[in-house]
Amino acid sequence: MRYFRFAVIMFFITGAVAASLPRLAVVSIDNDDFAPDSVILGKIQNEFTESGRFQVVDLGDDSFLETSPDSLLSLIRILASEQGIDIFLAMEIIYQEDSDRTVFRNDSMVTIRNVSVDALGRFYSSTGTLIGTIRNTVNREATLPYTPDRHRLAILSAEQLASRAMLELFPIEVVFTASDTEVFTIPFGTDHGINKGTVMAVVASSRGMPDTISEYQQLRSRGLLQVLETQSSQSTARLISGQLIDGGTVTAIEQTSPALFFLEYCGLMMSVEPGAGLEDDITEWSNNVRLGIETAKWGLAFGGGVTAGGLEHSSLIGIDLQAGTRIPLSSPSFGLRLTAGGELAFLMQDVRSDIIASSATAIAMAAVADATMEYLFSGHLGLQIGISGVLGSNATSWTVQEYSGNIRDAEPDELYYTELKNGPIGVHAGLMYFIF
Repeated sequence: MRYFRFAVIMFFITGAVAASLPRLAVVSIDNDDFAPDSVILGKIQNEFTESGRFQVVDLGDDSFLETSPDSLLSLIRILASEQGIDIFLAMEIIYQEDSDRTVFRNDSMVTIRNVSVDALGRFYSSTGTLIGTIRNTVNREATLPYTPDRHRLAILSAEQLASRAMLELFPIEVVFTASDTEVFTIPFGTDHGINKGTVMAVVASSRGMPDTISEYQQLRSRGLLQVLETQSSQSTARLISGQLIDGGTVTAIEQTSPALFFLEYCGLMMSVEPGAGLEDDITEWSNNVRLGIETAKWGLAFGGGVTAGGLEHSSLIGIDLQAGTRIPLSSPSFGLRLTAGGELAFLMQDVRSDIIASSATAIAMAAVADATMEYLFSGHLGLQIGISGVLGSNATSWTVQEYSGNIRDAEPDELYYTELKNGPIGVHAGLMYFIF
């Protein structure tokens, strides 16, 4: 029964023309004085209208239902009959009880208040059948005294719920004939909710038992595509992962942005100033390992990673965030990722003195720019190799702790390196994995 209801909704969503879009109404449920007001309902209606997938019906005063749960379904059936509604979204706003916690900050105790607002949405068909339920929570916290704008938080939570619902309960589904070209046309456009940048998972579909070897081969189609350009009734898409077999029937289903997970070796030049009594200034090669994740849309790359490694007698742990663009060179195998951002590194090194109880530590920051070539040799797994430009600050202030517990700045004759500086050039190479 569950799959039958889903199929009914998908039939509404994937209508061939705009006139056949399902009629959706948003109603406010007031069981415990948590009813969304007209402003919240209007924001939700705008989300669904702008998606291009629904014909939103404003019920006016009839949107506010002061009813018990037992009478709700009866009212929905009456409204559906009178107004010709296909789908109802019944909304509630739940203001959670505030929670306080006391923490130490800058050697003093402060109280932080966490404010939480939940939006609860239940989708019903015109017959009163429950299609699905989504709950979305927005949290904000600040140091007391704190007076949150709870109504604004309720609006944000409701808007996010509507956006999630279109993807989780009503994804776009398109059936078309595949081609083995990099760029191809799909028979859905803005009239059906397709927007530029939409990402869709593609899988082969068969309308019966294959009769020939060619038809069996066509069932190998699988991958990920992204919409490049849209028109009213059709769109241009590019395959960014996988393979489509020419002539086969495939089904594409909308999903969230895929992610790119990678594990790589990173080599980086470092300017080094040795401690007192050691060799003159030199340039060392730092060997590191980086674990990271980024969004994987071809038009956008955003993410970061954690780096660990270092020199002899020295190690570092770095955290970076980068943003940029991804350029397809030969879809779906080759792509070029250009990103830039910043890195914060925590450096440690051994000490040369017996009176020191700890390693010497310092913090450095750097601006990073990467050019990375990607090669997918399967639908998910691939290789990447690239070059980095780094402009970093000098790590010159090293802190140590004596056995007595005293914390102080290190002296030059206690250190292997009195100064470390990242840059200017680095290289990196490793494995990447598409998550979708």
